[in-house]
Amino acid sequence: MKSNTLAAFALGSAVAIAAFLAGTAEARRIPAMFAPPTALGIVDMASVFDKLDESAEWDVKIKALEARAAEEMGRRRAELEALAKEVEALSDGAEKEAKLDSLRLKRLQIEQWAGFKELEVDRESSLKWQAVSRSVREGAQKLAEAEKYDLIIVDDSRVEIRTQRAQNAPSLTQQTQSQIAQLRVLYAGRTIDVTDKLIVQINNARSLKPAATTKP
Repeated sequence: MKSNTLAAFALGSAVAIAAFLAGTAEARRIPAMFAPPTALGIVDMASVFDKLDESAEWDVKIKALEARAAEEMGRRRAELEALAKEVEALSDGAEKEAKLDSLRLKRLQIEQWAGFKELEVDRESSLKWQAVSRSVREGAQKLAEAEKYDLIIVDDSRVEIRTQRAQNAPSLTQQTQSQIAQLRVLYAGRTIDVTDKLIVQINNARSLKPAATTKP
């Protein structure tokens, strides 16, 4: 009887120890199996670009460039029209042929100048988007560090699919499929929207920068 009791006690102890070790190992595995929740923020990029002070400053600069180009184009066209009327009033002969050559040259010069100005405006627009995008990335990093966000992503869940028929354009089906393939967010709750925080972060940071001095 005594030996049976000892055997039962030993068996029970072994089972208890095994259960304890198994529970300890399981407890150690749990943290590795479940990652901590990710602090996530979403941003509406259209609103950001519309409300940034830097973006507005670029728009003023680009519109001024366009206005100056339009004014100069008007002056050049007026000169061209005046020359065309002068040529039209001349009788056929060497003088008229010389004026026609001048007219053709001036028209070509205007076309080349207009193309140059178009490239200049396009370049400034490209620089705007590059600069503002850089500010958005830097602002998102500072916001994430300050408020402990692990990830800030662009919210494209409200982007509408748009198609158009145009010469040499892909089919409407291809346009639709391409836009769908580019979407990354299907739904985003408003509680994680940090768009306004990001706008304030970037605008405040820009207001603290010393004003750039222009060289004469």
